[in-house]
Parts: sequence; structure tokens; C-alpha cells
Amino acid sequence: MAVVLRNLMLRLGHDKFLIQGGDWGSLIGSNIATLRPQNVLGYHSNMCGTNHQMSHFFRFLRVWFPFFFVKSEQKVFFKPFGKEFTYIMEESGYFHIQATKPDTIGTTLLQNPVGLAAYILEKFSTWTNPEYKKLEDGGLTKRFTLDELLDNIMIYYTTKSITTSQRLYSEAFSFAQMDLNVDAVHVNQPTGCARFVHDLRHSTDLELSTKYKNLIHSTYHKDGGHFAALELPQILYNDFVEFVDKALTQKLAN
Repeated sequence: MAVVLRNLMLRLGHDKFLIQGGDWGSLIGSNIATLRPQNVLGYHSNMCGTNHQMSHFFRFLRVWFPFFFVKSEQKVFFKPFGKEFTYIMEESGYFHIQATKPDTIGTTLLQNPVGLAAYILEKFSTWTNPEYKKLEDGGLTKRFTLDELLDNIMIYYTTKSITTSQRLYSEAFSFAQMDLNVDAVHVNQPTGCARFVHDLRHSTDLELSTKYKNLIHSTYHKDGGHFAALELPQILYNDFVEFVDKALTQKLAN
């Protein structure tokens, strides 16, 4: 997908461009910056992370000795090991089934709009704020309109694309894909990270620096969750513009 999107930009006449992405957009954007750095002016993400081996080492140290790696004002972004493990276990059931049996769950949801809505909207509740799961309505309309939520569901339902979207997990986390070890390749292009407090997990600058060698922008937003582009679009936009100014200034200086 990274190669396809990079080639699309070239065909549109843009041989230099900036990248912004969250969730899969974060991973795909990182791969573009890794594989085709000559085309990338900068890479910005609101779901920053890496599977570089050294990042896991620093993460292990941070979990057990947080006072060495996390500033006091950033503590709310980094859960203690027990809470983080419990949260990931609660929220990653979808990941396991999509990474191992995507066609099974996809076929189940393909002609089942109510099931599809339940499957998708659950994440718009807990990934926006984990406390919303305690609310009778899941807090769905605290940050989104019903029309916005329905639009998202209908994209999958009317195009019959839920199965292919889930197959992405089994293909991206296959042994063949993981053996490429793309995370071991450094990114030297200007990189920015915007963290929204209720996202699934966060990485410190030290962890990110194992792959991203030119991290010029790092922010912490004490509001918002996984769907920042839909939930807090202006804040994410402002963060991206701030990063772009830094990235282009650095490029001009060099």
C-alpha cells in the first residue's frame, strides 16, 4: 500500500510531499518514508510507534522505571504495566480475530448491518475515551454526530469492503511481512509525533528515536483519543501545520 500511494502521488505530479497519518495511515506513512525517503519532505503521525528491537528495550525500562523516562506532566499518557496490559487485552480481541480469521468475521458482518454497526461503533466509544464504556449509550454522541458515525459504517456496508479491510491485519502481520524487518531501517526525514491522551498506547521520544532519527516535533494533547482527525480536527490540523513549518524550515536550512 505504501508503494501504491507513493506511485499515485508521482502520477499526480507530486515528486515531493508531506505525510500525515494515524492508525494504518501511520504505518503506511512510515513505510513510505522508509522505502522512498527521496520523495518525503516530512512524516507526521498521531499514532506514533515502532517495532525496532531497541524500542522494546527502552519500553521495558520505561514501564518498570517510569521516573527515569517520563516527565511528571506526561504521566497520564503512560499507564502502569498492569493497567496497560489489562487495557490492551480488553481492546485487542478484534485484532486477534482479524489477524488470524479475517474472512470468517468479514463474512459474518458482510450482510449484517446491525452487527457491522455494533462491531465498529464499539471502538468509537472505548477508543475515544475508555471511561465511555461505563455509559449506557457508550458516549457515542459526546464527540461525534450520529450522521458521522453512520457515514463511517455505510462506507464499509455499501462497498462490501469490510472483509478486505480486515484482511489487512492478516497480511500485514504475516511472517513474510514481518521478516522484511522494515522497522530496522532508519527514517532520516523530519518526523513529528502528536499524542492524544486516550489513544491506545504511546511511545516516548527515546523509543521513537530508535527508528526516527530526525524527530523534530513532539506534542502531548490532554484531550482526544484514537480518532483525532474526526474528534478534534482543528487541534490535529494545527499540530500538523506547526510540524510542517519546522520541517520546511529545516529543509531550507540544509
